[in-house]
Amino acid sequence: MKKIVKIITSIIITVYVVCSVFNYYWYSGFIPAKIEITYAIHIGGVSGIIREGCGAAIFRLSDATADAISRKGFDFFNDALYSRKSKDRYHTYSSWKETPVPSSWTSEGTWPGLGCSGASRSLLSQILLPASKKGSYYSSKYEAEILVIPSFKLVVFSYFG
Repeated sequence: MKKIVKIITSIIITVYVVCSVFNYYWYSGFIPAKIEITYAIHIGGVSGIIREGCGAAIFRLSDATADAISRKGFDFFNDALYSRKSKDRYHTYSSWKETPVPSSWTSEGTWPGLGCSGASRSLLSQILLPASKKGSYYSSKYEAEILVIPSFKLVVFSYFG
């Protein structure tokens, strides 16, 4: 009986690790390559029946990228328009802007995607406060937004649809 429990536990842990690694690579693919990330802080969301859903992937910004943004400011983002996945229209971001984000993003507290991500209140506060002030940068693409918060070394990718 103990052997069966160990086998089942091993299978569950293996499936969890495989899913976590897949999620990291899937969602990191939506981040422009110029924006270096080190690890995922939170990935969560709600899926519909046929690939529709909402959620967010929140990553730690690399020290090198945070330093480059502090040196170059807004100019750092001039050529950060394409995701790691592709340069097609679906994976292309609009021009970057400095925060605050548009009021339509936060009219209901959080914006679509971030609100259904399951992120903790403390993590949401680390995102929402800088999103309402100068000093962070954002862009959007079809059914998604991205926010880079250099002061907290966060990259927030959220999707809806």
